[in-house]
Amino acid sequence: KQYWKAKQAKQGNHTEAALLKKLQHAAELEQKQNECENRKLLGEIVKYSNVIQLLHIKSNKYLTVNKRLPALLEKNAMRVSLDAAGNEGSWFYIQPFWKLRSEGDNIVVGDKVVLMPVNAGQPLHASNIELLDNPGCKEVNAVNCNTSWKITLFMKYSCYREDVLKGGDVVRLFHAEQEKFLTCDEYQKKQHIFLRTTLRQSATSATSSKALWEIEVVHHDPCRGGAGQWNSLFRFKHLATGNYLAAELNPHYPDGSNGGKAPQIDGELPASKKKRQAGEKIMYTLVSVPHGNDIASLFELDATTLQRADCLVPRNSYVRLRHLCTNTWVTSTSIPIDKDEERPVMLKIGTCQTKEDKEAFAIVSVPLSEVRDLDFANDANKVLASSVKTLENGSISQNERRFVTKLLEDLIFFVADVPNNGQEVLDVVVTKPNRERQKLMREQNILAQIFGILKAPFKDKAGEGAMLRLEDLGDQRYAPYKYILRLCYRVLRHSQQDYRKNQEYIAKNFCIMQSQIGYDILAEDTITALLHNNRKLLEKHITAKEIETFVNLLRRNREPRFLDYLSDLCVSNTTAIPVTQELICKYMLSPGNADILIRTKLVSMQMDAPLECSTLSDDIDEEEVWLYWIDSNKEPHGKAIRHLAQEAKEGSKSDLEVLTYYRYQLNLFARMCLDRQYLAINQISTQLSIDLILRCVSDESLPYDLRASFCRLMLHMHVDRDPQETVVPVKYARLWTEIPTKITIHEYDSFTDSSRNDMKRKFALTMEFVEEYLKEVVNQPFPFGDKDKNKLTFEVVHLARNLIYFGFYSFSELLRLTRTLLAILDIVQGPVLSYFERLSKFQDGGNNVMRTIHGVGEMMTQMVLSRGSIFPVAVPDAPPSIHPSKQLSTVESEDITVMDTKLKIIEILQFILSVRLDYRISYMLSIYKKEFGESSENVDSSIASPPDSPVITSAVVPDIDEIAAQAETMFAGRKEKNAVQLDDEGGRTFLRVLIHLIMHDYPPLLSGALHLLFKHFSQRAEVLQAFKQVQLLVSNQDVDNYKQIKADLDQLRLTVEKSELWVDKNSSYESGGELGESQVKGSDEPMELQESSILSPVQDGIKKPQIDSNKSNNYNIVMEILIRLSKLCIQNKKCRNQQQRLLKNMGAHCVVLDLLQIPYEKTDDKMNEVMNLAHMFLQNFCRGNPQNQVLLHKHINLFLTPGLLEAETMRHIFTNNYHLCNEISERAVQHFVHCIETHGRHVEYLRFLQTIVKADGKYVKKCQDMVMTELVNGGEDVLVFYNDRASFPILLQMMSSERDRVDESGALAYHITLVELLAACTEGKNVYTEIKCNSLLPLDDIVRVVTHDDCIPEVKIAYVNFVNHCYVDTEVEMKEIYASNHIWKLFEGFLVDMARVCNTTTDRKHADTSLEKYVTEPVMNIVSGFFSSPFSDNTTSLQTHQPVFIQLLQSAFRIYNCTWPTPTQKSSVESCIKTLAEVAKNRGIAIPVDLDSQVNTLFMKSHTNMIQRAAMGWRMSARSGPRFKEALGGPAWDYRNIIEKLQDVVASLEQQFSPMMQAEFSVLVDVLHSPELLFPEGSDARIRCGAFMSKLINHTKRLMEKEEKLCIKILQTLREMLDKKESFVEEGSILRKILLNRYFKGDHGSTVSSPVSSSYGKTAQGGGSFSGQDSDKSGVSMHEIQCLLDKEGASELVTDVIVSTKNDRIFSEAILLGIALLEGGNTQIQYSFYQQLNEQKKSEKFFKVLYDRMKTAQQEIRATVTVNTVDLGTKKKDEDNDVTVSLPKKRGNKEGVALAAVLQTPGRSRAC
Repeated sequence: KQYWKAKQAKQGNHTEAALLKKLQHAAELEQKQNECENRKLLGEIVKYSNVIQLLHIKSNKYLTVNKRLPALLEKNAMRVSLDAAGNEGSWFYIQPFWKLRSEGDNIVVGDKVVLMPVNAGQPLHASNIELLDNPGCKEVNAVNCNTSWKITLFMKYSCYREDVLKGGDVVRLFHAEQEKFLTCDEYQKKQHIFLRTTLRQSATSATSSKALWEIEVVHHDPCRGGAGQWNSLFRFKHLATGNYLAAELNPHYPDGSNGGKAPQIDGELPASKKKRQAGEKIMYTLVSVPHGNDIASLFELDATTLQRADCLVPRNSYVRLRHLCTNTWVTSTSIPIDKDEERPVMLKIGTCQTKEDKEAFAIVSVPLSEVRDLDFANDANKVLASSVKTLENGSISQNERRFVTKLLEDLIFFVADVPNNGQEVLDVVVTKPNRERQKLMREQNILAQIFGILKAPFKDKAGEGAMLRLEDLGDQRYAPYKYILRLCYRVLRHSQQDYRKNQEYIAKNFCIMQSQIGYDILAEDTITALLHNNRKLLEKHITAKEIETFVNLLRRNREPRFLDYLSDLCVSNTTAIPVTQELICKYMLSPGNADILIRTKLVSMQMDAPLECSTLSDDIDEEEVWLYWIDSNKEPHGKAIRHLAQEAKEGSKSDLEVLTYYRYQLNLFARMCLDRQYLAINQISTQLSIDLILRCVSDESLPYDLRASFCRLMLHMHVDRDPQETVVPVKYARLWTEIPTKITIHEYDSFTDSSRNDMKRKFALTMEFVEEYLKEVVNQPFPFGDKDKNKLTFEVVHLARNLIYFGFYSFSELLRLTRTLLAILDIVQGPVLSYFERLSKFQDGGNNVMRTIHGVGEMMTQMVLSRGSIFPVAVPDAPPSIHPSKQLSTVESEDITVMDTKLKIIEILQFILSVRLDYRISYMLSIYKKEFGESSENVDSSIASPPDSPVITSAVVPDIDEIAAQAETMFAGRKEKNAVQLDDEGGRTFLRVLIHLIMHDYPPLLSGALHLLFKHFSQRAEVLQAFKQVQLLVSNQDVDNYKQIKADLDQLRLTVEKSELWVDKNSSYESGGELGESQVKGSDEPMELQESSILSPVQDGIKKPQIDSNKSNNYNIVMEILIRLSKLCIQNKKCRNQQQRLLKNMGAHCVVLDLLQIPYEKTDDKMNEVMNLAHMFLQNFCRGNPQNQVLLHKHINLFLTPGLLEAETMRHIFTNNYHLCNEISERAVQHFVHCIETHGRHVEYLRFLQTIVKADGKYVKKCQDMVMTELVNGGEDVLVFYNDRASFPILLQMMSSERDRVDESGALAYHITLVELLAACTEGKNVYTEIKCNSLLPLDDIVRVVTHDDCIPEVKIAYVNFVNHCYVDTEVEMKEIYASNHIWKLFEGFLVDMARVCNTTTDRKHADTSLEKYVTEPVMNIVSGFFSSPFSDNTTSLQTHQPVFIQLLQSAFRIYNCTWPTPTQKSSVESCIKTLAEVAKNRGIAIPVDLDSQVNTLFMKSHTNMIQRAAMGWRMSARSGPRFKEALGGPAWDYRNIIEKLQDVVASLEQQFSPMMQAEFSVLVDVLHSPELLFPEGSDARIRCGAFMSKLINHTKRLMEKEEKLCIKILQTLREMLDKKESFVEEGSILRKILLNRYFKGDHGSTVSSPVSSSYGKTAQGGGSFSGQDSDKSGVSMHEIQCLLDKEGASELVTDVIVSTKNDRIFSEAILLGIALLEGGNTQIQYSFYQQLNEQKKSEKFFKVLYDRMKTAQQEIRATVTVNTVDLGTKKKDEDNDVTVSLPKKRGNKEGVALAAVLQTPGRSRAC
């Protein structure tokens, strides 16, 4: 302390912090030393007169005597307490009580001792006075008297081991098989013990505080604890309630005397339920009992492995629990306790007499900190509960109040996980919420108590009214209560942060919080925090009432924060919530509330001056923006906005308040208009015109944040609204007629932009402002220096991004803008002046230079050439070298706004790259058309001559190689004539900027930059990819379709967007109608709409789409369009891929998906019809079209709703798409089964499940298993079988009633579909599902149904198929079917049906087609399946049933000779006859002679038939060859020719580009390897580039979950770095050199001959000069690269990815990268892998993952191989199967290789 004072006196406060640091360090050091000492002393024998400390184990505090304070009860004694840190008062001499021991003797257990505090001198004493709060407990204090303490043993020191289970340990019991924790919680006012189901991905993460159990090891001496052995007895004490686990008799268990079921159960339950119950008879259930002395609470632990009885139980073992006094074993069940809940989560647990292996619990040890947290929360709950009671009685004393206040403060520090250093409680900020503590707040009922405190003071007491009223809180007398309430709200706010479960819990008490808004107790603050970005709660809880409350508060207080709250309510995660927006519009914009808003007006100063000049920015004096407002005293005010700003700057408080209020109001307006909410836009935009907003945004005298708000409003109100549509940058559908033959940048622009000119005029000034502003930012010494200005910069860039995405900029303007944006991001210095001189030249340099694209390239180059771009972020007046530290700090501290700005710039760059791609496609097409154009003229002239004369054909074929050669000129590289460059240095600036961005710490930014980087280095690949997708529309039909679709989609888009103006709402607003009328003057015809009054007429006189003012017409318009689009996709049941592709390219599906999301009343019939059509379109859109299916699959969450339409659409998305079915998530399957349970048994749900089980004729084994599991889990609600006595008649009755048979969604249809689904699940030999199905539908039940007279063909088909797949065509032999008579009974039934079919009349009108189908298909299949099955050979039943066999053959033959079977039916009958005949031959069964001869002739006939058919085919093909061409005339042939030739061009391009693509991508590897070469010598960025690789590697881990494609790309690139490609084709290597030169040396010349200085590169790494063949990598040995990557964390990346990824492709890439790293036995890397697995404790998980993956790979190989053998039999061998066979093998091997590579260590074998 002296030290401290001395320091204080000498110097100022500067060193105080330093001193504190030193002291803190000393304290930490001391603590470490203490722990070390304690450990050493463990096991020392304590002797009398030693000094000891007593540490209380549970609370981890020291027993301490405080000699300065009196005891609480006995005032003459000193106080004794538990102290966490301990001090001098914690030292005790231990002295003998009896004389027979003396000092220095060993202390023996059972001795009586005296504990004498070292500093207090009065021994520890147990007084006789009881404690007030704990009756039955006595106070301990220190006072002079002879109190003795007896020493008893709790546990031997040798037992005190971390890894042993001992008394006092707190654990969770995790049921390994069910994956659930044993939990105790109350349900309906009673404590229950149960296994708790979780909805989380990993069950082990569902840690509840109610699942904590304290172990007690039972001894004869109740005080004794100690380590548990396998033969000890244990008790489990539930930590949160203090109760013990015990077992008692199950009340529902029938009495064991009669051994049978209790009779009353029998009658009520259907058989299936009975079965389930019989299996789950538990005699005793587990319960909780209050006292540990209950004998029912004793348990034994039984090891799952062989153990000696007196071994200690390890801490993390698996055990089975045996209940001692009943001698039963703890067993889990799946009977829910909470049946009334929608999703039961509490499963009953009990005991039964049999011991089962699977009923084992894992003992999961719990860290002490968690236990202490629980203790604190538990106590806090008790205290709060008592104080709620006193508050309700209104009798709270001052002390209690202080106590509650202190406790609430502690709770805030507790939940915020911030140490309490005496800072202001309400200012505590939570950066990283502590999930576990938040959960405790809910589970230990603290939140409930807090709501109790919020309610209690305001409750009416009997007779005397409330203790206080909300209105009184402002009164000084009640300040303490106000503070308590504020603390309560703050606790709530911290408890819900980022934790959904608590948010929902708190939201249940929404009305309490709602009623307390506006009394300054932080209620509104908590509500907005709760609702912020939580869409679900916002939509549920915010109604008109809430909004009204807020608006009234705003009226009362005029505080801007209420505007902020309102604006928070209508947005969640930057998307608008239309419902809330409409409500806010209704209240805020109603005339009654006009007085709380500030009005804005343009006031002209000199009235007589002509208005035209006001647009010139020089004459600003002409007009000014004025604000008018009415203050709370109803007095009007008005002031020019500039004066306000001026005076606010000078410090006038009132003006500042008005401006702030105005700014918040603008933000609210912007939020109300967000996502095109026309109710708001139409009203607000009349007051704030574009001109007015622009004027304010560009007014330098206004504060930046206000300008930013104006800018945002401009975006949401004027830019993002109806005429504007986002342009699709890359158009794939191209009209042949519109492709120009010659193209340059300018011509490219002119033909894309004609329609936008009028809108451009409207925003011309805005665009000008954006460009000027950005240029000005470039000129700042450091662009992101000024915090406030950054906000404005962000808004301007955001505005620019939207203007660009809406297509306001032409290509050349875009390129100009790119340079400015790159300049903002770039950090290399350059002289500013020249840049602007050149720029001015560029702008007025006459048009003549601009002729060619090359010219423009030159100009661009000129424009930014000298100016590499911006200055480093440093203090402007000092050269960078002086302030390296400061400079770094500014970069690091760049705030979120700056990051977001950069993110927007990246979005713009992405768009520009897409436009460049589109331009390149146009360029290629124009070359192609030019080649064609020259030749097509000849064709036209020579139509007279016969079209197939050789002359013309040669003329028509364009020179493909020539086209490909010209295509190469578009790219940077050798022959660039037309390269489109993004910057002046040949892409170098661009790269530099990206590399710099990748070094930021902001994940979204990193991902964006990486995307661009990969795009930049795969330009050729990208063009090729896009060119393959181009769809040329040549024929007139195509062109008409295109135009029709375009018109339709525009109309649809607009109508959907303005849905709030026409969709009927029940509670329609009064003002709505008039608003619609005045806004759109529509005529009566639905399609012929007049121009709206807003748009200026378009030159070409094209009608702009408009929404109809008559609301109901809009429904019809939408329906017509949807019907038209649907017809395009499908014509007479045939899919038209061409049209589907066209619709995809034009984005039809996006519009329709938007349509599906319009909110509407479910009772609105018209809207339901529209939704029907919308789903129909989507179904047709993806029918039989895998690409479109994948597109819609991305939006799968839209369809995971209970709707039947959605189920149908889902079915279409997955139909016959093996790839999608294989990747379906468990969630989707569960969703549909759950729908059946909750929304009724609908056939549609089952149909979906049928679809995913089988695709493209292949069985998806994974899905079969998944569907089966879910169905079985669904139980009775899903599986409806009519196979018991009670329900069988129902089935019969349904089958005989006409109505049930036709009802497509009835119970019968459901049952049939269900049986079909089960059959489909077992198809393709799947043991797992076969066994499950056997138990669900036994054979005798099936036979009973099928052979019944009333059974209808549909049911028979389903059942017979089921028998075939589940019993006959199986992987393992089903004994039952071959041994029993059942199948023969079926056969006899078949004979009857066959006879019936053959004997029908010849009249086809009355034929029973479904019966015929049944007889020819399922029956024939099962018969041939049964007899050809390998298992049937050894059955003897055939001998006994010969007559039936022969009859089968005869009947089959009769059917074959009928006239009606279709060809497919005939062939199935034929194959059946063959099988039967062969069986007869092999088994020696005598067939009647005539039948035999007929069968033989049949074989002969079918053989000759085949030959004839083949010959016929050849003849046809020979004939049809030439004739086909004559029929089609010249031009049509030309059309076909154009499209076919395009394919050839693509092929040749592919061939030509492939070496280039490799070369291009290889440069990326070099850039990543040495990024610092992009930056000039000595710049700060060059130094920081060292960390580049590790940044990249760390980011890859983050990408694993979200952006898998990007992750795969990075892993591939890292692998490329290691994989040395020496040989590129000659063109490839030349291109490589050019690019390397350009990027690293900034050598912009396109010649190869420029000498390359040998100083290039890091000579240390052997950069060397470019000698010989492409030797740029040769210097750096592979070994060095491997080590470099490893140093940056590559080996860690590989292990982490392998352990945690779910994606197969990422996994295999990681394995390959690992192999590449280990290639060549690099010992350093082997060692670092070894470190990862050994030190970092990842090995267990790592090898487990590898083991599992190999296992699944093996299984896949097996599964696919078995499928192949079946297919070989049916001569249908797909390539797909081959592929699937080879893939898993590869996967399996990779893993093996990786391990082998780790293990084949030349130098490190000892370590392994």
